[in-house]
Amino acid sequence: MKKLLFALAAVATLSGSAFSQVVNPFQNVLALYDFNNMTNFNDPNEVSYCAPCLVATDLSLNTLSQSLHFCGGPDGSKFRCFAGWDKAYDYSFARSDLSQEMNTLAFDVLVNPGEAISISGLSLDWKRPSVNSVNSIQASIFWQDCSGAIQHRTSGAVAINNTCLWNDLDFSFHQGSAAFPTGLAANGETYHVELYAWGSRGCTLYLDNVTLNGDCAPIPEPGGALLIGAAGLMVLLRRRHRR
Repeated sequence: MKKLLFALAAVATLSGSAFSQVVNPFQNVLALYDFNNMTNFNDPNEVSYCAPCLVATDLSLNTLSQSLHFCGGPDGSKFRCFAGWDKAYDYSFARSDLSQEMNTLAFDVLVNPGEAISISGLSLDWKRPSVNSVNSIQASIFWQDCSGAIQHRTSGAVAINNTCLWNDLDFSFHQGSAAFPTGLAANGETYHVELYAWGSRGCTLYLDNVTLNGDCAPIPEPGGALLIGAAGLMVLLRRRHRR
């Protein structure tokens, strides 16, 4: 019996170590649009993965057009071709609400009540099929602060120069009118995410795997926060008593 118990314990240990090495492919992903589940070019750009703390809308077009390619993406899979971008920069950060700017791709992230998110960046795969394709791109995120004003963070202009090759791009949001809300200020917030490209002759750009990166950040209930504080205080008192 002891040998059997030792054997079972060894198997459990090995199984546990094997499971602990499994990497979550959606770790640090808040919303992902990868286009692989589409069957027709006019299918809506529904979110492929959404973190449990939020709801994400479809990736929408304002005056742009799109087509669907069934192979040849960055991982050999489907991807979108977007056309109708601006030839020259024509974008405004001045907003009275969270509506979408013209000639952009956009989606909204609605954080569930009682939860918040921590945004670390935005990433995507891109390809310029010709020298006439747009050669600059920026990502921006808008939200409404507690006073009702619309605030934003943006990557600023990012050059995309080479042609006929897939490239990955990680945007960071170091510029803007305010810092992203955190803690209670981010509870149930709505974020409007926009992609804007321009330059050269404003021609087509291939995109895939548009991903908002970050983490869910649950906000403890007031009672829970008090319990956590009380527990910490008890630990400190015990340590002092032992001394």
